[in-house]
Amino acid sequence: MKKRKQFICTFFLVFCGIIVLSGQENNQMLTFEEAFQMMTEQNPGIQRAKQQIKQKEYELKAKKGLYMPRVSLSAKAVSMSDMLHLDLTPVKDAITPLYNTLGTYGVYSGVPNPDPATNTVVPVLSDDQSTAAVREKLLEAGNEISNANWDEVIQEKNFATVSADVMWPLFTGGKIKGANDAADAELAISKEELRQTEGDLLTELATRYYGLTLGMQVLKVRQQMMDIADQHYIDAQKLFDNGMIAKVELLHARVSKNEAERQLKEAKRNIEIVHSGLEATLSPDSTFNILPASHLFINKELQDISYWVNKAYETNPQLKKINGKRELVNINNKVNKGEYLPTIAMIGSYNLAEKNLSPYMPDWIVGVGLKWPVFEGLGRKNKIKAGNTLENQVNFAEQKAYSDIKAYITKLHETLQMQMEQRNELESTLELAQEYAESTQKAFKEGLATSTSVVEAYTKVAQVKALRLKVFYNYDVTLAQLIQTAGVPEQYTAFCKGNNTITESLIN
Repeated sequence: MKKRKQFICTFFLVFCGIIVLSGQENNQMLTFEEAFQMMTEQNPGIQRAKQQIKQKEYELKAKKGLYMPRVSLSAKAVSMSDMLHLDLTPVKDAITPLYNTLGTYGVYSGVPNPDPATNTVVPVLSDDQSTAAVREKLLEAGNEISNANWDEVIQEKNFATVSADVMWPLFTGGKIKGANDAADAELAISKEELRQTEGDLLTELATRYYGLTLGMQVLKVRQQMMDIADQHYIDAQKLFDNGMIAKVELLHARVSKNEAERQLKEAKRNIEIVHSGLEATLSPDSTFNILPASHLFINKELQDISYWVNKAYETNPQLKKINGKRELVNINNKVNKGEYLPTIAMIGSYNLAEKNLSPYMPDWIVGVGLKWPVFEGLGRKNKIKAGNTLENQVNFAEQKAYSDIKAYITKLHETLQMQMEQRNELESTLELAQEYAESTQKAFKEGLATSTSVVEAYTKVAQVKALRLKVFYNYDVTLAQLIQTAGVPEQYTAFCKGNNTITESLIN
């Protein structure tokens, strides 16, 4: 009997899918867990959030590069209005007379004998020979000085250089560390953005997936009503033909049949609408039609409010993002305070190639530089004060978020409890309504009840069935909202099955 029911359930699902989606041939039944997996892999919103995480990871790597030296190649071609030169003619004019005077009138002695053949016997020249030798040298030197170029070109007007430059920051007052810490905090925030997106899409998926399940259930209820209304009209026609009821009763049965047919068509259209929304959430690449394999469900019991509140305080992505923003504010305050400290860096440069560059220029240079801003118009002081007010804003935002989350979880939890109670109450109401409808139908066939009574009785059965289905559906969506707020969307599928779960079968 159980296998037979499962076969009927599956057949009905496929049959409904064929009716509603008759323009397409491929159908695929997915459990909610499979649909959730498909959504996390293909939904554009989640893919965008994942790409944002990659972006922040690369930005963090870029910030780490600030600790390393920067090497660059630079080239320049320069043209000046005049060449650079050094004119030492006044020096020549000052020393030339001195050489001429000393070379003409100077008297010298003690000059070593330069002749190796005689210097062992006469090691020192006589005064006359010494004077003559020294004067000769002085006059030769004076002549060389007079003929020398005392206006030297240091740098030509046009020149070009190619150099390799190095700059290595040694101390920046915490700016580089602050940039890395901020990039790390932004990466953590982007991960919470992904978790928040997954939570939002969990609620969207539950709304549309179980909305399609609900629509297919309602379609069956409307089909049952259509069958009952059709049979009731047939019975009314027979009774009218036998003169047992008035024509007004037959007309009422016909109106009821038309109304049931209208509601059936409306239910089919609603399935088409919900199905398109479900496909938009899943964003499947293939062209198959999604049919829900999981039933509407409701749990027998839930953890108490304090469990969910504590879980939300630990893992809610909104609170995590606020903590990340507070960390960014603290980092920014540290960087602003570091503005009072100097920046120290090692610098170096090496000439790789040159044209017409002064030979007096060095091939390479290495040094250490320091920059220490002393006064900047009170800008640094006011930045720090602004950072303090921003920190206060984050604290107030956090307080409000904690209060709002607690109040929202309390509302959702109470709503779930109410829906569980409504299910129990509707079970007995449905039994009574069905029994009353069957009794009214028998009475009508015996001429003891009106067509209006029969229609109202079966309409009440349909209303209770639809309300019961709606309670299941509302529970599933509300539970998704609760789990989303708690920050654990991946745990939703655990509530869809198990001993603590009551499922709404399509064959009920």
